Amino acid sequence: IGANTLALYYNKEVLKKAGVDADAVKDWASLTAALEKVKAAGKKGITFSAIGTEEGSFQFLPWFWGSGANLTKLDSPEGVSAVALWADWLKKGYAPNSVINNTQTTSWQEFATGDFAFAENGTWQLANAKKTGFDYGIIPIPAKDGGTAPAPTGGEFVSIPVQSDTARYVASQKLVSCLTSTDNSLATTTTLSYIAPAEAVQAKQVEQNAELKVWVEAVKAAKGRTSDNLGTKYPKISEPMWGAVQAALSGSTAPQEAMAAAQSTAASATQ
Repeated sequence: IGANTLALYYNKEVLKKAGVDADAVKDWASLTAALEKVKAAGKKGITFSAIGTEEGSFQFLPWFWGSGANLTKLDSPEGVSAVALWADWLKKGYAPNSVINNTQTTSWQEFATGDFAFAENGTWQLANAKKTGFDYGIIPIPAKDGGTAPAPTGGEFVSIPVQSDTARYVASQKLVSCLTSTDNSLATTTTLSYIAPAEAVQAKQVEQNAELKVWVEAVKAAKGRTSDNLGTKYPKISEPMWGAVQAALSGSTAPQEAMAAAQSTAASATQ
């Protein structure tokens, strides 16, 4: 029916005072440099959700995948670099310690105070963004060496269960066709802040609301969490991964050690 994913919201006034051009944020180095300038200007850098649940994994994955890492090898140099990036931001004060317990809702509430330069969040916050009282913009989450990082795909799907009475499939097909038709898809996705699955409808969405362009691009670059033939193995990888992120951000374990332990746990669970 519709897809959603993650990108970076930014506060235009905070960036302006810090002398940061949002369009120049193209990779991890330029983003970190921007956070340094924001902190030096007396404001807060970036907020996100790193809570020890799937929500934390969801928000970590753009950085993990954006490093070039693969979920089958959590402790690769690339995977470790993603954890180290977040841990370094906390250590330098570019991100608050509260991210360890933040859900996507509480991290948004932090951004809505107007003190933060950036917030990692999704299309579902667009309506709230308009209520913040300050000018905002949206850019893709940058990959380590540039380009748009693959963020995890979210959204809603239609499933038709197997029926013993096959005559019911006629009605099922009508319902699915109704929900996914071009005209209805435009109305549904726009109302629910989703990006439509069909390019023709995506184009109409952008035509109606130009700020959806970055979200269309983000959805096109997005990746399924169960992709790479992981399927039902994904949850058994995700849990040790979010645990490793928590350990690294709290300072109790170095990123390399945390991800090595996570990889060991995930490998045992998925054999």
